[in-house]
Amino acid sequence: MKLTFLAIIALISTCTFGQITFEHGTLEEALAKAKAAKKPLFVDVYATWCGPCKQMAATSFIDPEVTAYYNDHFISLKLDGEKNDGPSVMQKYAIGAYPTLLYFNANGDLIGKVVGALQPKQLLAKGKEIVNPEGNPVFAANKTYLKSKKKREDLKTYVKVLAENENDSLSKYATEYYQKYPNLDLKDPVELQVFKSAVHDYKSPLSKEFLNNDENVKDQDAYLGKINDYFMTTYQEAKIANNFEIMQTMVTEIYPYLQKCNVPDLPSQADYLEYAKSQFVK
Repeated sequence: MKLTFLAIIALISTCTFGQITFEHGTLEEALAKAKAAKKPLFVDVYATWCGPCKQMAATSFIDPEVTAYYNDHFISLKLDGEKNDGPSVMQKYAIGAYPTLLYFNANGDLIGKVVGALQPKQLLAKGKEIVNPEGNPVFAANKTYLKSKKKREDLKTYVKVLAENENDSLSKYATEYYQKYPNLDLKDPVELQVFKSAVHDYKSPLSKEFLNNDENVKDQDAYLGKINDYFMTTYQEAKIANNFEIMQTMVTEIYPYLQKCNVPDLPSQADYLEYAKSQFVK
């Protein structure tokens, strides 16, 4: 059964494409090399079993623009968080999830930390931000926001810039916006972005509004992305509670929306529920 709507890990030959050139030694060795080269150090802290880590390796790390920029501006290190000096690095830098991306300046100071996988554009933007923070629109927007009175329009303007630049801080500030101003207008482009980033409960009235608007189905990537968000959020909740019924209720309600989309090899609702049930302890 191909559950292509949940995750697709591209199997791309790295012999055909360029890729980020990673060191595979210790963090200390990589920091020394970065200092000698007078370049910042980029560290991908991963685990061999981590799906999002594999997805980044198959997409972001072989993207031509990302590859060219990182190989030119960084020394890069792949660090298995469960082997060699990995556990000590995990503890020292309070890493609790894979992948976590660390950025150090040439002097060895930690200047950036990103938890979770980044798409190619996001990874490229983060690299440029580290190399030249003042040249990044997010840097200027952040300074403006911090100096502002932090009213609704101030935060909205900042969220807009974060969304346009696919910045990894979007989730944080979108959540802040939603917590302060929960009555979002989904016809407003910025507030729609806040919804996509901050609302994860499929039972929310905003989620119902989004799913029932057929105009949103036209943007298949965004629509499927939100459905996948509901699936993954509910799956985690159900696994923690070891309660398959939580997942079953969500699937029964959300699957008809999934079927509006052109998803290749989409299993039937019954087949998917059978698969999902197998993931729970009996």
